Amino acid sequence: MGRRKIGLHFKGWEEVIAKLDKIAGAKSVKCGVESALKSSKKCVTYQIEKSLEKLPASGKYSTGRVKNSIDKEMKVYWKGGLAEIKIGFCFKKSGLTGIFLMYGTPRTKPVVGLKTAIYGAKTKKEIKKLQVKEISKVIKTIMERS
Repeated sequence: MGRRKIGLHFKGWEEVIAKLDKIAGAKSVKCGVESALKSSKKCVTYQIEKSLEKLPASGKYSTGRVKNSIDKEMKVYWKGGLAEIKIGFCFKKSGLTGIFLMYGTPRTKPVVGLKTAIYGAKTKKEIKKLQVKEISKVIKTIMERS
């Protein structure tokens, strides 16, 4: 897909968030969740940009339009108690080009590493580590204030 969303996905996150809410309240939870999601998006965006460096220089898609269509907005969307942040390509800027590059077409091969930059196991593991780190930072800051 062109634009995917990231949520918190580390083991035991529900318990950690519940404890954080009990200790410091909803405002701290929101701050920690937003920090974790923004950190995750930075990681994925970097991986996407890195994989797009492999585009052929004389290719039709090496004009920079696809790179400019990477969603870099760091806005976290809240729906009740659920937070999410968009990642990937903005279809309004590049159309389906991002998907064609990710999956290939009958005439072209996919860009190596683009799909794994978003959906890969290594990226998911890295995101989990970043999320734990960001939530832990918020907890540490709260504990130091107390």
